[in-house]
Amino acid sequence: MKKLSIVILLLVVFCPIFPTIANADVGPKPTLKINAKNMPNTTCYLDLLVNYPPKRVQQNITDFQKYKPKILNKLKQYNVNGWRPALVTGTMPPLFGDILCDIKDGECINEFSYLGVPDQFKIIVVSEDGKIVISNEIRRIAFNSEVYFDYRTGKATEKSPINAYIFQFISTCTLTLIIEGIILLIFGFNLGQNWKPFIAINFLTQILLTLIVFSAMYKEGTLLAMILYVPFELVIVIIEAFLFAKYLKQHSQKRRVIFSITANIASFIAGILLMLD
Repeated sequence: MKKLSIVILLLVVFCPIFPTIANADVGPKPTLKINAKNMPNTTCYLDLLVNYPPKRVQQNITDFQKYKPKILNKLKQYNVNGWRPALVTGTMPPLFGDILCDIKDGECINEFSYLGVPDQFKIIVVSEDGKIVISNEIRRIAFNSEVYFDYRTGKATEKSPINAYIFQFISTCTLTLIIEGIILLIFGFNLGQNWKPFIAINFLTQILLTLIVFSAMYKEGTLLAMILYVPFELVIVIIEAFLFAKYLKQHSQKRRVIFSITANIASFIAGILLMLD
């Protein structure tokens, strides 16, 4: 009974994150970060080129007074084979960002966000001397995308998702092992006798979790990942309950199953918190 009380207390500690989940119902919005290098030491405006007609679009920039008219007009007038600048000519849905480049040592970062972030785009830079540089076309694969752009060559490349996958796996797997390891001890299991199946089973299920759920988060954002996370966690509970019941040592199979369910509830809540971080 004392151990059960400790488990309940553990779950109560995690419960305050549920309001955070409820407040996330508006959903995350896509973002795009442009890291530009080899930029000229002059005033430059950077925008995204999109290739759909400017009909019923949202005006993204309302204060044109802060921009230099000569450069701004050159940017606004660009239209080649249907490709036009998104921020200055409008998008539907809206797009947030700024065209002004804050250049330091030949580098600058321009960020765009909200629902108007395009799936396909090019980068355009117009400098004060009238030069226009256009990048290759990018097909965005990430919900929160980061692109590297070389002004000198015009080449643009999106950051690989592999590092994000690896980092996410290490984060979630480590957190899961810590939480479920504590609960394993609370349920009276000897870690020395059970560490091999405990680590192996969690490692297997965390690989599945990363591949399915967090690939969705990387491409479509936290909201979809959370939607997938709940039913997939139920699958994880079933898999782990079966494996722990079979391979854990000590105590009855019933106790092993109850441990598995309790541990998964705790790690599930912690996992939601990690995604919302």
